Amino acid sequence: METAEQGTKKPELLKVLLILTFIGSGLTLFSNFFLFAFFPQFKAVMANQGTLTFMGSKMNLTPFFQVSRFFYLVQAFLSGLSFTGAFYMWNLKKIGFHFYTSAQLGLLIVPSLFIRGLPFPGMEFLISFLFVFMYFRFLKIMR
Repeated sequence: METAEQGTKKPELLKVLLILTFIGSGLTLFSNFFLFAFFPQFKAVMANQGTLTFMGSKMNLTPFFQVSRFFYLVQAFLSGLSFTGAFYMWNLKKIGFHFYTSAQLGLLIVPSLFIRGLPFPGMEFLISFLFVFMYFRFLKIMR
């Protein structure tokens, strides 16, 4: 007798989306946790330097070190939730979609709670919406 897991083949597009999510969520989990862990050191460097020059353009990073270090912990948690959601969706579990969607909503809202005056995160919203929409389309094969 064939089980539901053996009978449901994971579509290639779902695999690609999930791999992209593993990469993105994993990197943001790592970087935000790293920023949380070494926040005092980064803050001291930014107090002395204030800008970062990248490919000839100067970027002012000071606002990112004027927030509470717990901002980065919350961001790391939400990225971990996103990663966990992708893991469950890889195993074709619907709960993963709910974890992922909740994390994406949090990742869109939390920065405006910690950093006043941020513009609307248009590009982040668009990317999150597209991924949630595409994952939603695969809910029918998840159990």
